[in-house]
Amino acid sequence: MPPNIYLDIDGVLLTNDRLAAPFAQEFLAYVLLRYPDTTYWLTTHCHGDAMEPIRNVGHFFSADTVLLMKKIKATDWGTAKTDGIDFSKPFLWFDDCCFPFEKAVLKKHGVLGNWIEVDLYKNPNQLKDLIRNFPTPVKKNDKRTG
Repeated sequence: MPPNIYLDIDGVLLTNDRLAAPFAQEFLAYVLLRYPDTTYWLTTHCHGDAMEPIRNVGHFFSADTVLLMKKIKATDWGTAKTDGIDFSKPFLWFDDCCFPFEKAVLKKHGVLGNWIEVDLYKNPNQLKDLIRNFPTPVKKNDKRTG
């Protein structure tokens, strides 16, 4: 079963300068060609409408990338992004920030290691590195769960 992939936008696909992050288009192509049916937006740009992120940030990306982005499904969540995660399936969550209350939820489910912290300030090439060494979801009680 392919994992669900959850994608944030700000600080992951876009730099804080409101520019596409280095290798963001390549990262999106990598993810969406491998997981076209199990990739989801998990971002403040999307609360139940998968086209909202494209309307908000699509202009930062090529037409080919925007076409791929249309495969990404919506999530809807309240205060915590973890409300948008389906914990019954393996997943990876790419985000630059995970709040303590979200970390607590991940720890409760034994899957803290499925949050992949993206820090483009420390490593501007992180998305390229992730393509080269794509993570696999941790299973409950895996030593990587934190």
